[in-house]
Parts: sequence; structure tokens; C-alpha cells
Amino acid sequence: MPGTWFVGDTHFGHLKVAQIRGFESAAEHDDVIFSKWTRQVRDEDTVFVLGDISSGSSGGEDHALSILENLPGHKHLICGNHDSISSIHRNGYKKQAYWFRVFDSIRDYGRIRIEGADILLSHYPYASSGDGPGRGEQRYMQFRLPDLGGYLIHAHTHHAHPTSGSSTGREYCVSWDAHRRLVNLGDIAAWIKEES
Repeated sequence: MPGTWFVGDTHFGHLKVAQIRGFESAAEHDDVIFSKWTRQVRDEDTVFVLGDISSGSSGGEDHALSILENLPGHKHLICGNHDSISSIHRNGYKKQAYWFRVFDSIRDYGRIRIEGADILLSHYPYASSGDGPGRGEQRYMQFRLPDLGGYLIHAHTHHAHPTSGSSTGREYCVSWDAHRRLVNLGDIAAWIKEES
């Protein structure tokens, strides 16, 4: 049976993020993510990428897309602020053909069902949770989903623990920083059970 996976903030080719994560180079950082992904994910699996595949520079995006193109799974992007295709960027729509060679779908947010619960997908946490420790004032408020009481899977905050930044308990961060691996349905189901 095909699996379902979640990951955010891969930041391929992003030296600053690689160094914050304890790597000497972006190449070493990228190799670790590539290796873990290929050990976890099969070709028939679904992977929801919750944004920020790179630093956002055109060369960085090209690099990230070339890596992602060679990784297994049917990949679906929920756009992040560093992804030039996101609706927060004025000309993002002009890059769709380029990005669709890697991703089966590209959206700003989504909704799935796990263990009978509707789960929202967004790069950003709910506004009440902010952007994460030491990240300054909240940004991109007009692109965040309103908190109407539902569960939310997100990235963006780079928290070291998947629920540490949540002001509601109904938010789960799948950033690479929180897990150092892709998150599977079992992880999400356990979180929902714990919160319900």
C-alpha cells in the first residue's frame, strides 16, 4: 500500500540554513536529506512538501528542483514564502510550467483527511502562533489560514519540536528542523490521537 509523507523547509542549496543545522556545506546538508528521503519514500508514495524548497534565489530554486526531480514519490507542493511560484510573489504564475515538471500539484494550501479528521495544510502556522522563536514580527498575515478550530500541518517556523510553537495544540510542524526526516501518516495519526 502506498505511503503518505510530509516535509517542509528542505532549503536545498541554502548555506545559511545548512550551517544553522550543523553542516559545514550546503552540499553535505543536501546529501543527508536526499539520502534519508530515498530510504523512506518509494516511487508509489505521496509526499506533501510544505514549502521553502530552497533559499528562493533563481539558482537555488534550479538546484532544489533538480534534486527533487530525482527523488521518489508523487510530490505535491504547498507553497512557502521562499518559493517563487507562491501567490505571495507577483509573478509566480509565470513559473508554473517549470515547477510542474517536478510537482504533481502546486497550491498555497490544502486539505486532507487522516483518521477521520480534516487536516489543513499550509506552509504557515496560524497567525496566533507567530513565526517561531527569534524570528521577529509575524509576516505574510494575508496568506495565512484563519484558525477556525481545525488541525493544521505546517512548516515555516523551523521549530526543533513539532508542537513547541503552537498556541492551540492543533498545529503540527513538519519542518526538517523538527524531525530531521520526512514525517509519515503514523506520526500525524499519533498527534491527532494525543490532541483529541
